[in-house]
Amino acid sequence: MRKSWQVKAELINSYRDRLQRAQLVIFFNYSGIDAYPLTQLRAELKAMNGELVVGKNTLFYRAFMDTAVADHRDVLVGPTALVFAYKDPVVIAKKIFEVSKELNKENPLAKIKGGFMGGRFLRPQEVQALAELPPREVLLSKLMGTLQAPLMNFILALKAMPQKLVLTLKAIEEKKKSQ
Repeated sequence: MRKSWQVKAELINSYRDRLQRAQLVIFFNYSGIDAYPLTQLRAELKAMNGELVVGKNTLFYRAFMDTAVADHRDVLVGPTALVFAYKDPVVIAKKIFEVSKELNKENPLAKIKGGFMGGRFLRPQEVQALAELPPREVLLSKLMGTLQAPLMNFILALKAMPQKLVLTLKAIEEKKKSQ
């Protein structure tokens, strides 16, 4: 096996490993971004438990060959960076959508080619919808509020029963005193 093929096989395996660890992969057109802002974006994504990888489209395609992305070869045409989200996919999607908006205010989806999440290919509009979700903490607090509401209503109803009984007994007592 030639050395160049061995290096390519190692790259493909590293992309597959990243794909298995990632909760979300975004296909991003990085044209029009200078090296320094791209390096800053990489650092910001790393701090958010994400990663931006630039490589050869052919190698990316081979890494994704046994996934739903294989049917969408068009996302791997032209300058493509893969953005991997290892923890919270919403935070990474928000950051990429924000960068995309800065690059093209009229059509921010022009830079987002698609995504891959849960074994399913995502269209750019679906990546945008993911980016517009509230943060995880807000969603969890809403869920907790929804779960607590019936319990609180039940507690208040139980608390109201003895109060009504006491008020009724007091009214009967006052009525008997007045007679």
